[in-house]
Amino acid sequence: MDPKSGKILALASLPDFDPNEFFKEKDYQTFINPLVESMYEVGSVMKPIIFASALNEGAIKPETTYNDQGTVSISGYNINNADGKSNQIQTMTQVLEKSLNTGAVFVSRLLGREKQLEYLKRFGFGSKIGIDLPGEVSGNISNLSHGREIDYATASFGQGIAVTPIQLASAIGAIANRGQLMRPYIVEKIIDNAGNETVYSPKPLNEVISKDTAETLTKMLVSVVRNGYDNRAGVKGYFVAGKTGTAQIPEKNKRGYTDEVIHSFAGYAPAFDPKFLVLMQLIKPQARFAVGTLPPYFKELANFILNYYEVPPDEK
Repeated sequence: MDPKSGKILALASLPDFDPNEFFKEKDYQTFINPLVESMYEVGSVMKPIIFASALNEGAIKPETTYNDQGTVSISGYNINNADGKSNQIQTMTQVLEKSLNTGAVFVSRLLGREKQLEYLKRFGFGSKIGIDLPGEVSGNISNLSHGREIDYATASFGQGIAVTPIQLASAIGAIANRGQLMRPYIVEKIIDNAGNETVYSPKPLNEVISKDTAETLTKMLVSVVRNGYDNRAGVKGYFVAGKTGTAQIPEKNKRGYTDEVIHSFAGYAPAFDPKFLVLMQLIKPQARFAVGTLPPYFKELANFILNYYEVPPDEK
């Protein structure tokens, strides 16, 4: 996606089918475009949204600290860090770098339930984003309407609420686009039989956070890429912003989660003047955490795009 305009530059999913022999497909789910017609719990790639909201409200700063004990108890539930560690005093930047769930809960509490829900809606979650593709679904953040603290806590690290990939890409795109949420679109123009052109212009939807907040959060996400996963998503000479997410898959028709996961990675570059944003997702990979799967593939793709567009490096 071009985050400045909302233009979708490329979109693909698997499994796919041969349009010339579509009748051979036995599984009709193959015809669904999961990027707009399916919703998922996305894990820690949601943390930048919560942190951006809290930064915008003045509830936190990058250097704000908290004491990480490795676990936090809410309403009889224990929320733990993915690595199972207690990291003691941590800044908000370090929380993103290490993707600490307890830190996300800390930020959620400072933000407050009312503001957390307000910002999630402002970023486009819980309603259709308006892409010009058929079958778009709204996602589901309805459990937050009950006001339970545990639901807001898990939502802060992307569990218990479900979103579409296009919603998530657009929301992260708003951070990349200096706080402005854009309507994603596929069709740039239509030319009819008479040669008349109908051109579709970029459409701003909402200024969800300030320019200063967006820049601050981008700096934090650059630090995540450079310090968070051994720089496996970074591209030499460029500032790259990004965040992984690992989400447990809920059990069907039951409370609780399976051992299967979804991996996500959202990143954009050059971070302070982005030419593109990429969202990648893997459903039920064999590896446990997204940090071990998607960052190198983002790096490979980002390096190609930067060279293809001949984008000059940020630093030598």
